[in-house]
Amino acid sequence: MKKNYSLIYLTGFSGSGKSTIGPLLANSLGYEFVDLDQTIEKQAGKPITRIFAEEGEAYFRELERTTLEELGNKTNLVISLGGGVLENDHSFALVRESGTLVYLKSSSKTLARRLCNKTDRPLLKGENDRKLSREEIEDKITAILMKREPRYESANISVLTDVKRIGSTVEELTRKIERYVRKASPATNNQ
Repeated sequence: MKKNYSLIYLTGFSGSGKSTIGPLLANSLGYEFVDLDQTIEKQAGKPITRIFAEEGEAYFRELERTTLEELGNKTNLVISLGGGVLENDHSFALVRESGTLVYLKSSSKTLARRLCNKTDRPLLKGENDRKLSREEIEDKITAILMKREPRYESANISVLTDVKRIGSTVEELTRKIERYVRKASPATNNQ
């Protein structure tokens, strides 16, 4: 698969801002926004939690991979990836080879604050669906981040989403992406 510089993949932990920043970034770049998880849910006709419960994680990861392959053939897209997509070796390679990977980075403390009242995050529940305290959520996020961070950190571009206003983050990302594409794209380098 040939690298496509008009495919922007947003990665980061749940709560890092992918769903909020993604549509704004797409608009700023003149691209379309696609949420990978929502696309999978639409194609499967059921929510991801039900896919996991009924079909299992392996089946979901296969849906994720085939959907990524389909999207990898398009142009002018900002694609929000689920937090665990990059854990799959095939999906990770596909993203790295087909477009520009952008990491929206947040601290465990910020993520815990943003996610402590979310009830639809199975990774952040205790045994028997027990609601966790903010400290327990932060500890769990820290443990998951330690595992995922090496792949997140391999992104072509990263930006901290802890303290800045969303508008400032989108402006910073737009500049970084445009600069990266200008430097990396063979088409602009051969002119």
